[in-house]
Amino acid sequence: MLRRIKIGKVTPRYVKTWAVINALAVVVGMAGGLGAIVFRMMIGVNKFIFFENLLKSLPHLDIYGHNILLIAIPAIGGLIVGPIINRVAPETKGHGVPEVMEAVYLRGGVIRKRIALIKILVSSVTIGSGGSAGREGPIAQIGASIGSLIAQILKLPSKYKRLLVVCGLSSGIAGTFNAPLGGALFGLEIFYRGIEAFDAVPVILASVVGTAVATTYLGPTPAFSVKGLSLTFSAAELPFYFLVGVIFGLIATAWVKFFYFMEDLFERMRVRDHLKPAIGGLMVGALGMFFPTYGIMGVGYEGINAVLAGHFPIIILLTLGLFKLIATSFTIGSGGSGGVFAPSLYIGTMLGGALGYSLHALFPWLIKEPLAYSLAGMAALFSGASQAPLTLMIMIPEMCDNYSLLPSLMIACITSFFTAHAFLKGSSIYTLKLERRGINVKVGRPLVLDSISVGEVMERRVVAVKPDMPLSALELLVNETNHTGFPVLEDNKLIGVITINDVIKVPSQIRSKLKVKDVLPRRKLVVAYPDESLSIALDKMYEEGVDRLPVVSRERPDKLIGIISENDIITAYRKAVLEF
Repeated sequence: MLRRIKIGKVTPRYVKTWAVINALAVVVGMAGGLGAIVFRMMIGVNKFIFFENLLKSLPHLDIYGHNILLIAIPAIGGLIVGPIINRVAPETKGHGVPEVMEAVYLRGGVIRKRIALIKILVSSVTIGSGGSAGREGPIAQIGASIGSLIAQILKLPSKYKRLLVVCGLSSGIAGTFNAPLGGALFGLEIFYRGIEAFDAVPVILASVVGTAVATTYLGPTPAFSVKGLSLTFSAAELPFYFLVGVIFGLIATAWVKFFYFMEDLFERMRVRDHLKPAIGGLMVGALGMFFPTYGIMGVGYEGINAVLAGHFPIIILLTLGLFKLIATSFTIGSGGSGGVFAPSLYIGTMLGGALGYSLHALFPWLIKEPLAYSLAGMAALFSGASQAPLTLMIMIPEMCDNYSLLPSLMIACITSFFTAHAFLKGSSIYTLKLERRGINVKVGRPLVLDSISVGEVMERRVVAVKPDMPLSALELLVNETNHTGFPVLEDNKLIGVITINDVIKVPSQIRSKLKVKDVLPRRKLVVAYPDESLSIALDKMYEEGVDRLPVVSRERPDKLIGIISENDIITAYRKAVLEF
């Protein structure tokens, strides 16, 4: 009877909470869909300004049939966005998804209120002026910012802030690509790394509403046209799609590594940060002027549709794919603002088409439609690069409005995922940016520990010892505090850590004659940083066989600011599980 009464009282409140969350998801979905519309319009406006007005007002400087002044257009766009990004909203730099991840994992879903508007501005200028970047990263950040803003206004708990951020992100992506299921899976697979029914319902609702709102204005036309292709599933071709997965898993690995290599190159460049996007724009223009109508500049969908509509020589397909890979790395690596989804699809389409034509030449009796491998290539490349195979195997058929190749895409995506995973070790094109900051969000890691920083949990009142302390006094300190290790400070600088095991190794009859400095081990000092996640700190403890780590400042590695133990991490985990 007591149990029935308790359930009767709790259930209505629980149902009411989820009814409110689902209603908010619908509101966020509408806002995300509107954000997708505004963003697409802004790209169109900027494209008109830069190419229809500015470029045509300049004299036509023709060299071997190419207008060399086209080089200047993306550079001018870079000159505009560079100062805005660096002075107003640094979070809008790059492709946006890592910043949303950081907000979800470490900031309780809180995103600064200005981000949505600034992201619309700088990304639309970057893409509209010819920068090689996609719409998905910006619209993900725009939708996420709207979801976060609504959650902050209503002062919702962190759990629901995170959920509305993912709702906003998914609705924006679903709306801009006319792919409601793909948008929902993008949010759930990349941000939640797993699907729970209660979290999935609001995200799916937001994605469907976002798609409905966006397509009301933009139209229900699929992103890619495959009407001229004879796409049918053939069991005999499955081994070739397995090969596609392996090859594109390797290409995805190379793509991710090259992308961050270029970002590092620009970071090391001795030029003011606000000028770097202009330098990247010059390089993009230099590549794009050779293929001005094939999507090297901008999002690139016109190039994808051109390839899917007609026969291109293999050498042209390879050149377009390579140029797009380099151009995107220049645009985003230099500090421009835009996504990597559309460029990845472009690269996959070109290289997949080249592979399809090659296989058709070798096995003409088996390969009936070479361009089917373009679709497999675009799905497989991004599955490996993003480590999100479910999203791509669903989203590509949605974007093409054709599901006949779904079994083949499943083979290619899963194989590419595992191939890239083996080389990237669980990292992705989205997570590497955060991992470099000490935020461990690799595939397969416990999300809760990734969402809490060392600085939130560490003990700031540290019991430290000095090198001149007698070992006998240290033994008394162990008994008094129950601590098994202590940082050693000399002139307020951290010089090492001494543990009870270091003391035990010394024969008891001579301990009274020795001091801490006499037995302080010379091993490498392992420390934690306040901005690292708890999962990284726990890994360090396991690798070194210790149960606590000193926490130091990154700027001054000898400055002790706290200490963290296994017990601290376990306590934080238990508390967070109830809130997450």
